[in-house]
Amino acid sequence: MSSDKVKGFAGVSSQKKKKKEPNKHQVAANRYDEMKDKGLPEFNIYIRIKGKEWVPAGSMAVERSNQISRAIFQQEKELLKGAVRLYPILRKYQENLEYGYRLKEFPDEEITIAVLPEPTLGDKFQYAFSRAKEYFNSVTKPKKA
Repeated sequence: MSSDKVKGFAGVSSQKKKKKEPNKHQVAANRYDEMKDKGLPEFNIYIRIKGKEWVPAGSMAVERSNQISRAIFQQEKELLKGAVRLYPILRKYQENLEYGYRLKEFPDEEITIAVLPEPTLGDKFQYAFSRAKEYFNSVTKPKKA
């Protein structure tokens, strides 16, 4: 037997380990921590089937307290994804869900129902732009055989 060590199929790897890019959850968590450190208002977010008990869906910090409803609906997709992972029953009732919030520092207060704010001109423009982007991405994406 030779004194050479057995190598795998790929041989010796001379590649350096690549640093992982932070994923969107890590980026969001870091941004949340920064906002929290600045003393911005923090909210506990809740979700429920209309008329049923509230269940926790996450936490958010926003620049101003009056922006919380808008922030909830901007992040609705991610909130719902996390809530459904914890409470699979919610998947069946996606059209009958409502969101609520309350300040973290006042856990005894009632949960306020989040109301979808009227879209601003900027929101409408952003929506139209994202729809156009989705369309062009679907048109230019090569089709699989």
